[in-house]
Amino acid sequence: MNSNTDLTVSVEKASAISRKLTIKVSAAVVADRFEKGLREVAKTAKIKGFRPGMVPLPMVKKFYGDDVRHHVFHKLVDESYSEALRKEKIQAVGQPQIDTAESKAAKKDAPGHEGHDHDDHTGHILDENKELTFTATVEVLPEIDVKGYTGLAVSRGNDAVTDADMEKTINDILASQASLNPTADGYAAKKADYVDLEFKGGLVTDAGIEERPGMSGQRLIEIGSDQLIEGFEDNLIGMKKGETKTFKVPFPKDYFEKEMAGKMSEFTCTIHEIKQKQLPKLDDELAKQTGYESVADMKAKAREHLETEKKGEVERKLRSDLLAGLIEKNAFDVPSSLVQAQTRALAQDVAANLKNQGFNDAMIQEALMTEMANLKKRAENQVRASLVLEAIAKKEKLEVESKDIDAELVVMAKNMKVEESKVRDFYHANPRRRDDLEFRLREEKTMKYLLEKAKVKQEK
Repeated sequence: MNSNTDLTVSVEKASAISRKLTIKVSAAVVADRFEKGLREVAKTAKIKGFRPGMVPLPMVKKFYGDDVRHHVFHKLVDESYSEALRKEKIQAVGQPQIDTAESKAAKKDAPGHEGHDHDDHTGHILDENKELTFTATVEVLPEIDVKGYTGLAVSRGNDAVTDADMEKTINDILASQASLNPTADGYAAKKADYVDLEFKGGLVTDAGIEERPGMSGQRLIEIGSDQLIEGFEDNLIGMKKGETKTFKVPFPKDYFEKEMAGKMSEFTCTIHEIKQKQLPKLDDELAKQTGYESVADMKAKAREHLETEKKGEVERKLRSDLLAGLIEKNAFDVPSSLVQAQTRALAQDVAANLKNQGFNDAMIQEALMTEMANLKKRAENQVRASLVLEAIAKKEKLEVESKDIDAELVVMAKNMKVEESKVRDFYHANPRRRDDLEFRLREEKTMKYLLEKAKVKQEK
């Protein structure tokens, strides 16, 4: 298609983050494409009375004309839209909304219809003898005149490892090696004890107890660990081995299964056994059993791990606060398609995490629906932060050089414990992944620049 003579484009700024392109494809191109489409179909068309490949074009048009018109229309829209973007130097985000005079009329006659995207052109019939005219409305990246990004006041938290931190870590190691010892008959269960519990329950209704899947079973739980709904485990305190007890407890108002949230439940529980956790003695023998050379080595490595962990937490909080300050100082519209894509990515991460915890598909979907508003908010903040950082990088001419990428590939190869050449070959063969890597490194370089320019107060 010759864009100079066969394609005309006019652009309207529909909003700060959207452009409406009116695209016209000449009648000559439409007619030529339609005829070529007919000839292509004629090669394999099967019509009674004619040999394959010998069907006259008028007959092909009679039997296959609408199919060809549909195919040519979509093909021309795809090609001319892409060419229009190149011609007008528009960086589109997401898929366009395509409209024609016919689709607008169909939309007007269909109450509640919200429009057509790139793959839905209901109501349009291509006229092979006329010019093709359509509009494409698409989101674009916002033009951000970023301000106030130097001298931001932020606080860096205290990353010192305390004695309490060390004590908790060592206790966690001991707990991982603890034994569970049965208690004597007549022993009353208390907090931190483990009970082999059999339970059966349901929702309290006017008609009685409505049993529900998942509200019955047998499991070993630690009293006070909050594995079960709030208040449930408190009712186990004081029970003895072999004892059965019936009690009521409400589901939390924010429970992820909405149909059960805030409703009263009733459970009948039997304790088959009560066990107490016995921590092992902290000595060099235990240290060796857990992979250390000695108690001194265990404590030294535990401190080293805690220092790394706390520094990471403090650094993440510092960066988060800095980005929040940036976003507050720079208001701009965000393309919904970017937010939707990021929301989907976050939802997939949440779903995978819940699946690893043993949630079934129905529970995962319910949890996602409950959390969707929060996920969208997180996604929007992440998109805003990314766009602001990109704007600063452009304004300050912060570029990622080849040496930066090479250095990162060396680190990646070391962390993954693979040959550096394999990592390098992978990114060489996948340009999109290399672009993603470059984007991430540019964001990191921009964050370091902002931190250097920020007024950072060290908390005590």
